[in-house]
Amino acid sequence: MSNDVTKDPSPKSDIVEDVYLWRRKKLAFSILSVSTATWVLLNFYGFNSITIVSWIGIAVVSMVFLWGSLLRLLSKVEPELSGLEVSEEFVAETVRSCRMLMEETVRWMFRVGAESEWFVFARTILGLWILSRIGSLLDFHTFLFTGLVMGLTVPKLLEKYGDQINKQLANVKERSKGAYDTTHKKILMMKNKLQHGTAEKVKKSD
Repeated sequence: MSNDVTKDPSPKSDIVEDVYLWRRKKLAFSILSVSTATWVLLNFYGFNSITIVSWIGIAVVSMVFLWGSLLRLLSKVEPELSGLEVSEEFVAETVRSCRMLMEETVRWMFRVGAESEWFVFARTILGLWILSRIGSLLDFHTFLFTGLVMGLTVPKLLEKYGDQINKQLANVKERSKGAYDTTHKKILMMKNKLQHGTAEKVKKSD
């Protein structure tokens, strides 16, 4: 008698994560190409968003019209459009990924503010201040495009060189902590000397 072993289905891949890590290279390249073209049109040629969306719509509708006309002309078969629907799986996975990103961002903010040491807090504040200064020098479209490019490059670089980066950050953290401890000890020694000198002066005056 044979025993049927039911295996759990493999977990569904995270679509957003796959795009960021270039596991779906065609989709990631398409997003990057469209975003780059849109940014160039907006910033160098002075078009607005409505014009670009209209042009994209015109191009898509024209290509679909030519494709459908060729199919009807050559094979007399109507185009199959059932595969163009957006699946519930894709929508649910995208919403889940966005929710996880927002939750992780909130946890990170509270962790930095409430649990981390002073140099982590200072480094975070400095990074956010630099980001605010960069944002004040860029328009909204350029800021979004820069964020998208970083989102499509930084995670892949971290995946590839994450161990080396973590080692360097650990070394910087140790050196910073050592410098802080040394400075703190010197300040305590100076404080003790000042207190001792003041006490000596009081005794002599008495």
